[in-house]
Formats: sequence, C-alpha cells, structure tokens
Amino acid sequence: MEIDEVAARVVRSYWALLLVMTVLPLVLVGLAMSGREPPYTAGTRLQASSRATDAAPGDAGVSIVVSQVKAFATSENLLGGVLRRQHLDRSTVKTAKAIGVTGLGTSTVVELSVKDRDPDVARRLADAIGAAVVTEINESNQGSIRQQMDDIDKRVRTLEKRLGPLSRRAGAQPNPDIGAANERERVQAELTDLRSNRSDLQTQLSSAGTASVVQPAVQAPRTNPVVMTAAIAGLVGLVGGILIAVVTETARPTIPGQRRVARRLGVPLLGWVDRGPEQLADLGRRVQLAVKKEGVGRVAVVGAPGPLPPGMVSSIASAVYGDGTKVVTARPGDDDPDGDGDGDGGKGGPSPNSSGSGGRKSGTAVARAGGGTAVMTKKSEISPSEIGQAVPAHRLCHVHAFEEIDPGSDDAVGVVVVVGPVTRAAGLETVRDLVAASGWPLLGVVAASRKIKG
Repeated sequence: MEIDEVAARVVRSYWALLLVMTVLPLVLVGLAMSGREPPYTAGTRLQASSRATDAAPGDAGVSIVVSQVKAFATSENLLGGVLRRQHLDRSTVKTAKAIGVTGLGTSTVVELSVKDRDPDVARRLADAIGAAVVTEINESNQGSIRQQMDDIDKRVRTLEKRLGPLSRRAGAQPNPDIGAANERERVQAELTDLRSNRSDLQTQLSSAGTASVVQPAVQAPRTNPVVMTAAIAGLVGLVGGILIAVVTETARPTIPGQRRVARRLGVPLLGWVDRGPEQLADLGRRVQLAVKKEGVGRVAVVGAPGPLPPGMVSSIASAVYGDGTKVVTARPGDDDPDGDGDGDGGKGGPSPNSSGSGGRKSGTAVARAGGGTAVMTKKSEISPSEIGQAVPAHRLCHVHAFEEIDPGSDDAVGVVVVVGPVTRAAGLETVRDLVAASGWPLLGVVAASRKIKG
C-alpha cells in the first residue's frame, strides 16, 4: 500500500473526526486559560561547579549538573527554609513546580528560574533559592573534606601543646628524661603525618570546585502561554484523532478515490454521473462501448454495497439511451394497460413500441430505477409520408438497477459499479462475489462526487 493511499484513507474518511479532535482542545484550552494572569518569571545564573572535568563529557555532563541543581532547588527542606526566611505564604509543592533549571551550552553554568504571580516575590525567591543551592552544592562537594581538615587541625593543635613540655623534659640537665624523649619523637612523627594528610586534603579541596552565584535574579520578559498551550493541545488532539482513525481503518478498511477502486477491480473508470451534461454524455458513450465489447444486452447498476438512489440509476440510463431520453413518471394505463411499466399489456413480452415500428407515433424504452418509479421514454414523431416505409431495427441496451434484474432471464447482463469518494473494502468483496456467482462480466466503475445515500 502506498503512503499517499494511507493518507487519503485517513483524511477522506475521517476528516470530520480530525477537525473535531484538533479544534476542540484548542477551544477548551483557550476558554480555560482566558482571563488568567500570566505569571512573572525571574531567573538567576549559578556556577554549579568550577571543575573543568564537569564540562568535559559534553551534553551528558551538562545533564548531570542540571539534574543536581534541580534536585537541590526542589527539595522540601531547602524550600521550606527559604520560604520561612523570606516570610512568604507559599506552598512548597507549588513552589517546586514553579522552579525551572536549564543548562547554558556545555558549561557548568545553569539558569534557575522561578515563576510567581508577584514579580517581587519571584525575584526574591530566585535569589534566595540560588544562594541556598550554592551552599548545598558546596557543602556536598567540600563538606567531608573540610570536616577532615578541621579534625586534623584540632589534632595538630593538641599535639603541639604536648610537644613543648616533652621537649623540655627530654632536654633537662643533668638528668634528661629518656621516656619524654621517646614520646617527643612519636609526637613529632604524628605531626608530620597529619600535616602531610592535610596537604593532600587541601589539594582535593582545590580540585573539588566551588559553586557560586554568577548573576543575581533578573525579571524575564512577560509572555502569555495561552497561544503555545492551545497549539500544543491542538497538536495532541490531532495525533489522538489520527490514532483513532488508524485503529478504525484497521478494523474496517476503506479505499479512497474512485480510480483506486477501478484499479482494485481491474476495470476502467467509465466516467462521472454527477458532473454535468458533458461528463454524463461521455459516461453514456463509454458504457455503450463496454457493452459492445462484452456483447451484453442489459446493464445491471450496483452499489458497493447496497441499493442506489433511483435518480442516479435514471441518470446513467439517460446517458446510455442518448440525448432524446428523459425521465418521466410512470403512470399505469398510459400505453401500458396492465400498469407494470413495460407496455406489454400484461402479456409478459417486450413492448411493440420499443422497436420503433408498429404503426404508433411514439415508442418507449423502459429503465426501471428502484421500484419502477421512473421510466425512460424516447419519442419520435412519424410523418404521414413515412408511413409504410421500412424502419431499421435498433437494438437497445436496457439499464436496470440490480434489484430489478430477473435472475431467470436468459439475457446477457453486464455489471456497472457506482462508487463514491470513499468505498468500504467489504463493498468490493460483495461486488466480486456477485460477479463470481452470476458469471456476468464487470464492465467498469462509475464515479460519484459525493457520498451515495441509497
């Protein structure tokens, strides 16, 4: 199946559904958000880390930094402390939803934004939350190292206080204290190790990086999200409509376009039944050619599936019979004593008037279209000078709705299928079953511009 056929099946069959699914969310979102005051936004920029290695992985490293800042900024404890210090009556949950964090390129600088109905509150919250996040990041990156350094400094001060007395006792004259001398050596060795460890921790602290506030909070230009939100809602609705159409089309497939139906059936498109007199005349000529090719005497007009409107069958019959044929209302008793519309007077045979001879001034050619409600008549006035002259016989191809065909007749019948812009695949199977069961040749497809309502 071609892509354009798939698109045509979805659009032609379900355009109303797609239109509703697109317009309805647009209208609902527009009504829901109309009259709402758009919030104010304030943004601050933070240096999440000064380590060059954090930016080295590129987008992956930026994603890690952004996630870290967002995690700290939306934490319950941090927001609760910020709101208490700022004396603001705001919910921590709603405030967390109003916080956004975005990366700036591949650097470790991120932008933290806060939305609020009050511009001053938005700016204050952005500054306070940014400072709190910087403190939390520094504490997370450097807290353990600084704690170890503080412990080492405390131990160094304690040992240095012990080192002085031990040195005096070890150097006392004339009786130096050997035990104090040994203890002094041990203390000096421990001090050396502690100072070495502190030097290593200092190196780690330098490489850990320091977070900082790069730019204080600045109020961003105010924007109205109604248009963007409505557009997104319409797009989501359109996607949902397409999914519904695809599922429905999978369950009940259709064929878009009359020419595609003709290709599926392997027959020509004979013409259009509702595009004006010129197209109708062309349709009649093509049907006559198809009839002559197959050598049939009658044409059965069928829908795909279901019965056709009588007027449509009459139009096709009018095109086949020629320009002089017109639709008249059948009145029992007018050239038809038995009222059955065949002019045979109840004898069951063809009307003597249909051959163009028989001594009467007019002849009739019958085309029943749904219940015998319409007949096709062709009048030809015969002048007195023409009486007694030989009139050449002309074989007339009768056009009937399928419901009017006599299954017991021995006449050869050709089938013409009338289809609209969209045809159910099951309808084509019905036509194929009819052709297979009857053995009648399929002459072609007649197209209707609008949906057929039988």
